[in-house]
Amino acid sequence: MKTALLRASFVLLFIGFFSLEGGSQNIGNTARSYRHWELGLQLGFGQYYGDVSDKGYFEKLSGESRFSGSLLGRWHANDRYGVGFQVQNSGLYSRKDNYANGSPLNLEYSGRVFEIGVHGYLNFSNLFLGPSDRHFSFYGTIGLSYINWNGTLKNSLTGNVVYENGINIPGVGYKTSGAVIPTTLGLSYAINNNLSIDLSGSLHLVLSDDVDFYADGFKNDILLFTHIGLSYHLNPNRSKRAKTPRGRPSDQPVDVLDLEKVTNREPTQKPDPLPVITLERPEKAVAHKDFEFRVQIFAKSKPMPNIKAYFSGINFEYPIVENTQMGLYRYSTGSFQNFNEAARYAEQLRQRGIHDAFVVAYRNNQRISISSEMKQ
Repeated sequence: MKTALLRASFVLLFIGFFSLEGGSQNIGNTARSYRHWELGLQLGFGQYYGDVSDKGYFEKLSGESRFSGSLLGRWHANDRYGVGFQVQNSGLYSRKDNYANGSPLNLEYSGRVFEIGVHGYLNFSNLFLGPSDRHFSFYGTIGLSYINWNGTLKNSLTGNVVYENGINIPGVGYKTSGAVIPTTLGLSYAINNNLSIDLSGSLHLVLSDDVDFYADGFKNDILLFTHIGLSYHLNPNRSKRAKTPRGRPSDQPVDVLDLEKVTNREPTQKPDPLPVITLERPEKAVAHKDFEFRVQIFAKSKPMPNIKAYFSGINFEYPIVENTQMGLYRYSTGSFQNFNEAARYAEQLRQRGIHDAFVVAYRNNQRISISSEMKQ
């Protein structure tokens, strides 16, 4: 059972990592769609499974569980994956009264472990269902850690010490540290844009059989941790103040335009732009293009009723435009005939905190691909 869970975690996480795309805006964004740090505190209990253990998870809740706590820092690269580090400390306790054949054994182990390591993070909900503003998200991690343990193995009837850290018995020696492969499955609930509560279960495969100072069948000792935690997300959209724009600043509220609702209205007559004359061939004017470049700042599978509030604190020189195409709501701003001008404005928006801003092209209010000829 434990081996199957470990293999399944490996497979799911690696499938997720190798199926990732470079940008998250093409399939939609959540309130935490941009790169950010997560800092968390987790508290719960730890359980030991190994040679001195013959009880299941719920049986161990009646006396073979000990307090556990951890601190974590995690960098979210986008909606789906990230990397992090974690420091953990936990007590352990376990008993084994009989051998498998029923003869008495009467051993008990008590100890404490300290673990530090790194891990990769994958949000399964966003990977398989698409990013959304959902409150609940299912996630997993896999990593590599270093662990140090300090414990005592006793006879549970007499209380006599069989072995403990520091005892020097000629011809007998046990490791007190080693490598660990931790895998975690968890459920996260977003309280708001910055706070979340996590419920997780972590299986830590110790690459050693010496944690309990006893060998009787298990080739690797296993630790299982059940935690509930509180995390704070340093969301750049909320924490970063907009930098002073290089263009024309605007402190007025930004309008959101639904072009699909206004295209049936009588268009306002505007003068044609003046022709651009090149120095090399002044007699030839550049024709007005039948498409425009914009800067996309947000995309989502459901409409955002208050997109302006989402980007509070960020100045825009142009209205935010909403377009619906193939079931996806895209939000863009600006209208440019020149690709380089649009690219410069996208860079300005990225510096103000919209890290996923990029250039797109529209013709007749429909998004089109950008060819090399269009960039000329």
